Amino acid sequence: MHFLRCVLAEWALARPRLLRTRLGPGLLLLGAVLAWLGSRGADPIAVALHAGALGGVLGAAFAAGSEADRAALQVALTHPTTPLALACGRWLAAVLPAAGLSLACTIVVSWHPGAALAGIAAAAAVAGAALAAVLALGNGAALVLFPCVALAGAVAPERLVGVADPGFVRLAVASALELGPALWRYRDVATGDAGAILHAAAWAGLGVVLASGFAGRRARHAR
Repeated sequence: MHFLRCVLAEWALARPRLLRTRLGPGLLLLGAVLAWLGSRGADPIAVALHAGALGGVLGAAFAAGSEADRAALQVALTHPTTPLALACGRWLAAVLPAAGLSLACTIVVSWHPGAALAGIAAAAAVAGAALAAVLALGNGAALVLFPCVALAGAVAPERLVGVADPGFVRLAVASALELGPALWRYRDVATGDAGAILHAAAWAGLGVVLASGFAGRRARHAR
């Protein structure tokens, strides 16, 4: 129970961040752009995936990306809590707004339960990876992740290596898309693919564990 109270205490930061920082307006702008693209004929599943994933990157950046946020985590760890509880709470604070954005975009564009589930899965996986990245490297990691997810995340690896001589760069990008939390894979969540669902769950869990490790290491170095 103490662990859950610590998680909920960190998750409670989501509302003030939405209302008092640029996270809320940023999510609204992202939602407006995606809804406009949907009205112009964009695939509803693609809209939901991008809403969840890009919202997850924004949420992670505002949950733990700034130097002040990471310093606050060090202070929080002087209280009776654990790095894992802090990471879980910050992950929830990043995921829930992103999942809400994905649901809203799905409703506005064209309601499809599978698309909504795919967007939520993308939000969970990408927020986990982004949280670990921003805790390790700061908001610069989010600045790199956002365009990568937006532009390359939906491309299947086969399209990059399906040429006679793909080259090292194409192979490296294809490997990242194959292993990482890429949107092309989570499209299959819409059809109930168990492998895609497990992949999203694994990245969400791995991201939280890595984030807890980075938070704990920063706290130890600060002592």
